[in-house]
Amino acid sequence: MFASELTIRHVLGFPVHIPARNGASTCAPFDSYLNWIQQRIEQQQPTHTVTVNAEMVMLGRRDEQFARILQTADLLAPDGAGIVLALRLQGVKILRCPGIELSERLVSLAARQRWSVAVVGGQPQVCERVLQQWRARYPDLDVEGHHGYFDAEGEREIVAQMRVQQPQLIFIGLGSPRQEYWIRSHRNAVPQATWIGIGGSLDIWAGTKQRAPQWLRDRHMEWLYRLYKEPWRWQRMLVLPQFAWHVVVNGVLAK
Repeated sequence: MFASELTIRHVLGFPVHIPARNGASTCAPFDSYLNWIQQRIEQQQPTHTVTVNAEMVMLGRRDEQFARILQTADLLAPDGAGIVLALRLQGVKILRCPGIELSERLVSLAARQRWSVAVVGGQPQVCERVLQQWRARYPDLDVEGHHGYFDAEGEREIVAQMRVQQPQLIFIGLGSPRQEYWIRSHRNAVPQATWIGIGGSLDIWAGTKQRAPQWLRDRHMEWLYRLYKEPWRWQRMLVLPQFAWHVVVNGVLAK
């Protein structure tokens, strides 16, 4: 069973799923997550996937509703460098599983498996550009999408369309925590789907923004590049030293 390949560790009280046979891994454990998600889709099991980082964990410590979303998500993969480092302090050697890279692999897998896909998020031209790119790259991909700039009426129309189409894999790119709340509110409209929040991935795929250079990603410093490109993030990133402090203190108390 693919599901047996994952086990749960906790970071500041929140679950993180890792490969059960994890050792001194030299690559991100994409295969284990892809296999697990594939099984869920094929068995039509409702699934909420979260690629979790330190900011989300700290928000969960402050916000009871968001904490409940993280606690009840079906899969939490370690996206942020802080999560990976916290796991390493527990003796778990694993590299990041960036949500954008997991999602790219899921799109490719969806095309091969002929899954139906829906996308919500991004500016209108960004969403349309990504849809065009995917359709050109994967002619067999069944994908529909809607941009993320909608009012209450537009939201109802999006959900109604999903309810009719019943896509099997749904990407929501509204930024965190909005996308996680949006999934919680609407996943019953497509109860057998796998939902995953993709943050700003659509902008990267469309070419309107750039990821950090590979050498920064390899050193778990993508967050620093994002802060350089988007300095308004500094207030959000103030939680990172707090996260590190809590991880260290919890580690000491656990010994």
